[in-house]
Amino acid sequence: MDFNTELRQWVDGVANQRVHGTTRELVLARSDDELRKVARDAYVSWQASRYSVPWQYVGKEVWVHEHGSDVEVHHGGKRIAVHSRSERRHQVITQRPHHEGIPLGGERGGGKILIQMRETAPSVEVRPLAAYESVAMGGAR
Repeated sequence: MDFNTELRQWVDGVANQRVHGTTRELVLARSDDELRKVARDAYVSWQASRYSVPWQYVGKEVWVHEHGSDVEVHHGGKRIAVHSRSERRHQVITQRPHHEGIPLGGERGGGKILIQMRETAPSVEVRPLAAYESVAMGGAR
């Protein structure tokens, strides 16, 4: 038996049969879904079109799949967006509530919204260097 055959058997018999740690679903059940990352403008690409998602998911990985004539977006086992599938390629499908309340963002030319997420740095105590010199020299100057 060659390596590729053994690998296929392991994927089918072991890997696809386990429960995924993030989605808490069988890996095999997700085979028609695709993992995507939500872009800075709060859209996810799917089959050559873009679909809005709530801005709070920017930068996060989400599962996207078709469900009948809809495109669904899931994160952590929860459906966070559902859209009617675009009629043609390269469409941008938007639900306005997905972009309401974006911090520090706003519309730019062409209606494009960019989300700027800021992380605050931890506060650091500021001390004069003289205190360190004294300790380093054994307390004597």
